[in-house]
Amino acid sequence: MNQDKKKAPSSGVLRAKDTRKVNQMSTSKNISPTGEELRDAGQHIVEVNDSVEANAGAVIRATLDHLIESGEPFSADEIRDALEGNEVVERAMFKRPNLLPAIIGGASRKGLIEPIGIVKPTRPSRHANRNLIWRATKRQGMAA
Repeated sequence: MNQDKKKAPSSGVLRAKDTRKVNQMSTSKNISPTGEELRDAGQHIVEVNDSVEANAGAVIRATLDHLIESGEPFSADEIRDALEGNEVVERAMFKRPNLLPAIIGGASRKGLIEPIGIVKPTRPSRHANRNLIWRATKRQGMAA
């Protein structure tokens, strides 16, 4: 039997080892990826796997876009409040707690938003850790 022709069924989930982005993180020889490169690659993997939860990321991105367009500062708590009651999104964020931070980080890397301050989150599960306050960038305002 030819072992080369047999392949394990795909789960549809993208793994870090399967992404070119992870493999191309550092172009110099013998240099480990930076923390920023590892963060960006991890956020990319979370966003690419969005289809696992019925495109909950699309709903989160639409909510984020609405907050950006409002021109008002916001934090992750405002996004969570706006999404409250959406069972698909809540299930996705429960299974993958980094989904919302990955989407916010992606918007920041694209230059759509910028941090302007820090706020204490209202959710006890955050252990009184910090949340960034975001606003639309001037570049985003010009594009709208």
